Amino acid sequence: MFGIFGRRKKRNPGGLSGGRPDGSSGGPPGPAHAPATDARKIREARKFVDDTNLQDRVLVDDRGGLHAIEGTDAMFLQPLREMLATSAGEANVVFLAPHVFRQKVQSRAQPRKKSGSETVRAARQANLAVDHVLGLAIDARASDFYLDIRNLDDVAILSIRTYGLVREIERMTAQAGKEIATGLFSRSENDSWEDITPSDTSFSHWHAGKLYRVRANSLPEVRGAALSCRIRDPQFVLPLDEAGYNPRQQGYITRMCRSPGGLILITGETNSGKSTTLASLMKDTPRGQRMIEIADPVEVEFPNVTHCEIDHRREDPEAFFARVLASTVRQNPDALVLGEIRDERTARAAQNMAIQGKRVFSTLHTQSCVAAIPRLTNLGIDPHLLTLREFIAGIVNQNLVPLVCPDCCRGEPADPALSDRYRALFGDAARYVNPDGCGPGNPGCVGGVVGQTLVAEVLPLGLDREEAHQLIAGNRLWELQNYMQRKFSVQTKQEHARDKVLSGLIDPELTEAIIGEWSAGVRESQAVPVSGGAS
Repeated sequence: MFGIFGRRKKRNPGGLSGGRPDGSSGGPPGPAHAPATDARKIREARKFVDDTNLQDRVLVDDRGGLHAIEGTDAMFLQPLREMLATSAGEANVVFLAPHVFRQKVQSRAQPRKKSGSETVRAARQANLAVDHVLGLAIDARASDFYLDIRNLDDVAILSIRTYGLVREIERMTAQAGKEIATGLFSRSENDSWEDITPSDTSFSHWHAGKLYRVRANSLPEVRGAALSCRIRDPQFVLPLDEAGYNPRQQGYITRMCRSPGGLILITGETNSGKSTTLASLMKDTPRGQRMIEIADPVEVEFPNVTHCEIDHRREDPEAFFARVLASTVRQNPDALVLGEIRDERTARAAQNMAIQGKRVFSTLHTQSCVAAIPRLTNLGIDPHLLTLREFIAGIVNQNLVPLVCPDCCRGEPADPALSDRYRALFGDAARYVNPDGCGPGNPGCVGGVVGQTLVAEVLPLGLDREEAHQLIAGNRLWELQNYMQRKFSVQTKQEHARDKVLSGLIDPELTEAIIGEWSAGVRESQAVPVSGGAS
């Protein structure tokens, strides 16, 4: 990897100490009063800064002034002082506190433009770096990778998420990290990367003869920038039983999807598999029915679904969204899929289609089924509609939990203090992840984990004709959950997880960190068959 990114240089902090009220430190009054340096010398000095990856510590201004973060090693500055020498002698250095230096860098009106050959070389380097990182992530079966750029420490940290667990895999220079970020956003001809503003992009990527969809987000960070990149196989659709739903839950979901209309919500936290479940429901659309999906972006395509993508790059994406919805009504679909209800605009769209008698599938960020009801109200859904049986067909809430490797798992938790508590809850049936894993002989085992499975709760609200909607109208949501458990034998998420712990599929300690502390009163298993899970 060093061949692409370049080996990180050791820093040997040195220079002058002391400080001034403006945050600068050391040295004479500075180069602002010295004679201007000719343009050729400035170009040479800036090229030296670029070639030595000092952009985040040293700045050459338009008059040949030399500015550096306090503590910068003098060995890097002396060549620059000589390059920028004038009739008054070698250039002075103004040492600045880190926050002052960042402000000075950001205030530069016109950054130096690279020559044509430099631009081509930089683009080639960035593309190679992006291909390498994406290849690493895909080969490691990662769902996401993260790049944290830390300018002052001259480091960028590359991490991947595999089976829900994040681990660091590489460190490189901050400049190399910026090359990756620039390369990611240049894959889409309409996007470009800047570390000072939030931005998104998406594109397709071929690896080992297979097409992947990549979605990236960049967020400014006080020390640099944070990038998050989601990688998805657009051909990957996971049936509900393989995802981890038990037969009873699958039956309720099937009945919800056959309802004549109403909202069907897949809820959960980030990285809880909501989009994968939604794709499975789209794939199972009955023949002879018309379904339209509106998403940003479209991740999985099906021959029996009309897909419409909302392009966030448009000058007025909200107006475009409104026109798409108007056209959708004229298309007269049997079902509408909204990739996510994330704001009042998408909530109104879901409401308007549902009250017209259409089935509306969507996802929502909540931690439980009942929490979806106040969340919809907060997004502007009419509270009276939520009390109608025809408006919400059902709500699913889910989390993804790591699957324990059966070959290297342990019989006791890593923390002995937890042993008695977990034994009281699960007897001797529980198995625990071995973070050392199986080693190179079993590449499918990553830190003692071999995949993920769903733990879920399904509330088939549309099937109830008695008390459920009266409880919603009275805002008695805790009673609603208890009622649905009694009436439909609905398992809570903890009960579903408990079945999988007792089957040795999931680690009770890791699961507790994802779905919350185990309740001492969690009900005994109702002998519902347990499904394994996704790999």
